[in-house]
Amino acid sequence: MNPAPSYRERLTPPWWMLLLLLLIVPASLLVFLPVNIGVGAAVAIGLYAAIVAALWLGAPVVEVQDGVLRAGRARIDAVHLGAADALEGADATAAMRAGWDPTDHHVISPWTKSLVRVAVEDQTDPTGAWVISSRRPQRLAAAIQDARSAPRPSAD
Repeated sequence: MNPAPSYRERLTPPWWMLLLLLLIVPASLLVFLPVNIGVGAAVAIGLYAAIVAALWLGAPVVEVQDGVLRAGRARIDAVHLGAADALEGADATAAMRAGWDPTDHHVISPWTKSLVRVAVEDQTDPTGAWVISSRRPQRLAAAIQDARSAPRPSAD
């Protein structure tokens, strides 16, 4: 049985985006109104539900569990990571603009304004760092630090 993750977050869209997407409903109704209002309502509701589901299922999950950092579909053992820096405000903006390094592994959510940058210390890995969006960057950085300092089970 796996223990609970020390940190888990799904980078879903904010609540206001789901409200904004409700504009799809009247737009669909306008297109299908000449055909049939029932068909238009069904298409509008189905289209809205499909878009919300796609946004939810496509949102990357950031997780620290069992000494492993997972961001989206990628994973790395915490023993290969350096110090984690929580970046917010102007620091996060600078990291996304002037500080952008194409060799880093990026898991970025456009609606999340804060980041965690953690260096990769494995000499065989060409990736310099992981840059991960997070709504709670301090907690994610602390979970990575805890995973780095956790005792590793022996291979006896």
